[in-house]
Amino acid sequence: MAVILTLAVACVAIIVFNNNNNHGAKYMVSFNDPETGVKEWIDAVNEKNIVRVYDLAPDEVKGKRTLDQFKGENTNNILFGEGNYLHNYSLLNKTQNGTYAQIIAQIFLHQQDNQGMDHEIPIFYKFALFYEHGEWKIWTINF
Repeated sequence: MAVILTLAVACVAIIVFNNNNNHGAKYMVSFNDPETGVKEWIDAVNEKNIVRVYDLAPDEVKGKRTLDQFKGENTNNILFGEGNYLHNYSLLNKTQNGTYAQIIAQIFLHQQDNQGMDHEIPIFYKFALFYEHGEWKIWTINF
């Protein structure tokens, strides 16, 4: 018991010393869970906030299309349709390597047809996530 307590105190002392004397010290960078990017994307889609969906795209994607182009490409996107929303997010697979992650998820699209009938449509997404500017940037990719 005394050995464990001594080791714990020594580890805390080393951490405190390294935090106070960071000359040449190496730190492990911690990123929040990439699923936060997926949840942000779902919230933006459900809010019909196409600007936020665009803002969540990685720099590489935004470098290939302007916001106006993105808006034009999504004029008739079913996800932004009136009365439609995404829900019941289920993680199917997640791989992550530092600042890059891929997530495969099932998300249900609630959709109303022209007669006012509700439909629940399962959609499978494969997301590519890049940790940029302090948050997970997200884009859908092909399977």
